Amino acid sequence: MGLTVDQLVAMPHLRTTVRAGGEGGDRLVMWAHSCELAAPWEWLGTGDLLMTTGLAIPAGAEEQRRFVTRLAAAGLAGIAIGQELHAPPLTAEALAAADEQAFPVLETAYEVPFVAVARAVSLANQSLEHSRLVDAIRVYDTMRMATIAGKPPEAVVDALATQLGVRLAVLDRAGRPVFAGAPAAPRQLGEHVARLAAERAGSLPSVLRLEGGAALVLPIPSRRFAVLLVEPRGQAADLSVLQHAATVIALEVERLSAQREQRLRLGAELLAHMIDQRMEPALIDAGLRAHGFDGHELVLAACRVDEPAVGELHHRLSDEAPAHLLLRRDGILHVLVPAASGALDVIDAALGADRRVGLSETFTAPGRAADAAREARWALKTAVSDELPDTRYGERAPLFLPRTLAEARTAVDRVLGRLVAYDDEHGTELVRSLATFLACNRSWQRACAELHVHKQTLVYRMQRVEALTGRRLRDTGDVAELWLALRARETAGASASSAGTNGGPRFIPTDD
Repeated sequence: MGLTVDQLVAMPHLRTTVRAGGEGGDRLVMWAHSCELAAPWEWLGTGDLLMTTGLAIPAGAEEQRRFVTRLAAAGLAGIAIGQELHAPPLTAEALAAADEQAFPVLETAYEVPFVAVARAVSLANQSLEHSRLVDAIRVYDTMRMATIAGKPPEAVVDALATQLGVRLAVLDRAGRPVFAGAPAAPRQLGEHVARLAAERAGSLPSVLRLEGGAALVLPIPSRRFAVLLVEPRGQAADLSVLQHAATVIALEVERLSAQREQRLRLGAELLAHMIDQRMEPALIDAGLRAHGFDGHELVLAACRVDEPAVGELHHRLSDEAPAHLLLRRDGILHVLVPAASGALDVIDAALGADRRVGLSETFTAPGRAADAAREARWALKTAVSDELPDTRYGERAPLFLPRTLAEARTAVDRVLGRLVAYDDEHGTELVRSLATFLACNRSWQRACAELHVHKQTLVYRMQRVEALTGRRLRDTGDVAELWLALRARETAGASASSAGTNGGPRFIPTDD
């Protein structure tokens, strides 16, 4: 049955006495461990005896009462405090709390090392440790048999839950099931897990006990954030065995992540080929079918997210809207999805209320992907400038700018066409110099510093700009036209060239 607190106190060589909570003397001491962290209940489990020099014990009466209460709620066997070390005086409130909850508060003599207490507990529980080892072996055997049988990951989790006599759920940072075939956790528990993940920035201790119940949360050691939610059925499972189960489940999480990472990479390559128009239509159609697209209308979304968020969005879409392609380029995430799949709702939910998403027009021909990407980026700029969560191309436009690509091309051709053509023919940088000069509010000094050129060089370039465009940089109206044309060119991701067949300016789209 193991060693009880009363039996440990009765060992004369340990010189340990009871300060409070003596009615809990029949608690089993399954392990003894030294810990000086402020929240030891996050690192120790049921039946563990906390040994401390007192560094973790708060000084205030109310804080000490809460400290004892949390230790008792975590199921620890008791706390052994080193005498005459670093512990503050125990308050009457703390001792009363220990008595009320029958939680043993012990004091170990200064000259007795904690290792002596730990050794006594270990020797007394050798049979218990053997039982733990057998349970751990069974956990890994369950994994082996499930792998041989080719069972899906959710079936492995169910088999482990049956073996351990608990309910198990594998959840992501939003409190949703990691494995698509698994049932959702109870709503309140899922929401609690999401709050914990947000509060602790994804870094969790060895074990967290959810307030108001006996449920436990254990981190799963995988690259993707995942936790194991444990709901006991009757007697609580041993924490060390549960940690073995979390390790086994981590293998399934990693296997799923590896499959999805490969799919993400292949999808990004396919979408890049579509946008850059570097693949035969037949190959594009085959690639889309392989990723679950059924030939219906498509829409391309653009948003700004950091690299880790791309993986999380990919997992979310894989669970709820399998047909999708993601490509992150120049800080912008491009997402291609079927227009009627509900994937846009998934994207909105994943990015949250602060999202800024630009949407292209719907299209059916994959060859329109390049235009759709420009439309989505244009709509994204509008969403950012107007502080809108979602904007579809053509619905809104930045103030005084064209609303369509055709209008933008016309503006660029009429105002900047000869300038762009001159740059293309002579390898000059007149367009860039003009954009920098205007961005610096026509300050010669600042613009020269930005361009790393002498003032006389910039003066000559601006004279060429005036000659080619027929507009004067001292005229407010002309400057406004030049500025708006530059903005239209930037927003539409386009440039003009003078290499047209009629000798006039010709619009050539780029991938800027």
